[in-house]
Amino acid sequence: MPTFRNPFKRRSAAPGGEPDLWLRCPGCSELLFKKSLEKSLRVCPSCGHHFRVPARERIAQIVDPGTFHEIDASLVSLDPIVFTDSKPYPVRAAAARKATGERDAAIRGTAEIGGIEVSLVVMDFFFMGGSMGSVVGEKVARAAELATERRLPLLIVAASGGARMQEGTYALMQLPKTLAAIARLKQTGGTFISLLTDPTTGGTIASFGALGDLNVAEPNALIGFSGARVSAGTIGDELPAGFQRSEFLLETGFIDAIVSRPNVRPWLIRALAALRPLPAPAKPLYAQIPIPGAGLLGGVVTGVAQGAGAIVGSVLKPVADVASRAADQVDKILDVQNAHPAPPLGDHLGEEEAWSHVRRARAVDRPRTMEILDALGAEFVELRGDRRAGDDGAIVAGIATIEGRRIVVVGTQKGRDTESNIRRGFGMPHPEGYRKAARAFELAERLHLPLLTLIDTPGAHPGPESEQRGIAEAIAASITRMTELKTPIVTVVTGEGGSGGALAIAVGDRVYALEHAYYSVISPEGCAAILFRTSEKAPAAARALRITAPEQMALGVVDAIIPEPDESGEESTRDIARAIWAQASAAFDELESMNDLSALLEARYLRYRDYGAFGEVVTKQKGIGGAIRSIFGLDRERVTAGGDGDWIDEMERDNAGA
Repeated sequence: MPTFRNPFKRRSAAPGGEPDLWLRCPGCSELLFKKSLEKSLRVCPSCGHHFRVPARERIAQIVDPGTFHEIDASLVSLDPIVFTDSKPYPVRAAAARKATGERDAAIRGTAEIGGIEVSLVVMDFFFMGGSMGSVVGEKVARAAELATERRLPLLIVAASGGARMQEGTYALMQLPKTLAAIARLKQTGGTFISLLTDPTTGGTIASFGALGDLNVAEPNALIGFSGARVSAGTIGDELPAGFQRSEFLLETGFIDAIVSRPNVRPWLIRALAALRPLPAPAKPLYAQIPIPGAGLLGGVVTGVAQGAGAIVGSVLKPVADVASRAADQVDKILDVQNAHPAPPLGDHLGEEEAWSHVRRARAVDRPRTMEILDALGAEFVELRGDRRAGDDGAIVAGIATIEGRRIVVVGTQKGRDTESNIRRGFGMPHPEGYRKAARAFELAERLHLPLLTLIDTPGAHPGPESEQRGIAEAIAASITRMTELKTPIVTVVTGEGGSGGALAIAVGDRVYALEHAYYSVISPEGCAAILFRTSEKAPAAARALRITAPEQMALGVVDAIIPEPDESGEESTRDIARAIWAQASAAFDELESMNDLSALLEARYLRYRDYGAFGEVVTKQKGIGGAIRSIFGLDRERVTAGGDGDWIDEMERDNAGA
């Protein structure tokens, strides 16, 4: 498997050779001196190509010097589904930690930018392609919660290939977790800036990446929902050149600005000042008149302090480097405390058994949303269209009366033959489908009707027209709306639960699955092509991802399994429909008996807030070396890799998002 490494990481010279001091620009093929490139913020002076930047270097570029304070540096990923492809997940994570010096793909903290304090998250593409797993989702959620608590603006710098496949549906659940936290921030008057860098794809753009109060991107950044390989494999055609680049998103109205890296910090200073809310006057206006010279005095004091700090830092750096090298030889005890693990899952199913669930979930005679409603004798008033661009047959929405109970129903819809599948988009919704669903959500809330969603989709449509009309934003907006919807929500996965395309209408208070349904962060074929390097390994990927209904119930993603008859046919459809309604109706009774809307919303928030598997690493140093490292702030973990340092490369991660 090809490797993807940080091109700026210092490498030792080969015996008798010279250090690698030059780097070839992929934009213009110019040979660039690395030290000169550093001074230009990793922007090619010839063609303007923006090289990818490690997270800590990014932080240094945008924040006021000396103001960044890291939080949650000790969080590390666990292994919730015991995932293995050619290597176990812990081996890949350890290799990424060794290669980058970071514990996961995001750094969180507070900092000042232009004197304005912000809650900050910066993602690192060099750590497993910046993939969003439990730790990244937890850091984003905590950053949003801190911003809410302290009334700080939230800034997230995205650089990610999408959700981390190795954590299965726990990675997928980071989408509603992060979006719910950001929604609460906005509800309290907070603000959020999303800075999109190359690349930002998959579940990252289909969640917080798309929903900043201001979305800004660097030039020519790859930004899109589906990677090129996934799109080509699904629709049988390549995406047009430049289709998923910053310039395209600006043209289609999904970002507010394109800003070159040297201008990002000045732009952020202006944007933060513009978004800053005006507080109520805390003292009389006459007391707010500035004292002449006070600002100048403060600036002098600050300048002296910063200058002194720079001098001291330059003097101590060689000493610190020596201390670091000495401390590397000191024994360390690595302990994981305060763990937030996944429930025990037991042994994996066999490949054949796991794949049989996938085949059953995809069977052409499986009951669809409209057939379930017909089997229940529902009186159904259908909603059509998104009131913007058109109607999407892959999503069915409307008001149903079943056994005297009025509910709102939103469900995916596949066809039975080629003609009907074309009309229904093969059950893969476009943006219009999710926006039609949003109409139904609003109606359910306004009429105080419970919401039932039925899921059977391989995923959202990955084609150019979907990207052009904002599929990522539509998914993110739909998930966000469901997290805050003021009515009970019950979700049933009836067949395929494919990635963000399913999750967009599946943020329920109760989530059920038919016996042979599956729920996954990515399709087995997609996972196999990326991690197993051939789509023929789809059965192995299905096993590794633990996507079956029983396994999802063990993870806590699904609350209960609805049995299915062994035989298919009309009678089977009626039996399945009755079983679904019995489960949903009982859940509605339970949820409506709460009689406390705030309790319902808080329980929903905590449900999705709780998904993830991570722990806090405590590193204990022995002897004088540990003391030296602590004094100089050099006691960051260096984890020995359990493998050869390979992990998901750039091209693979571009195609791996949920």
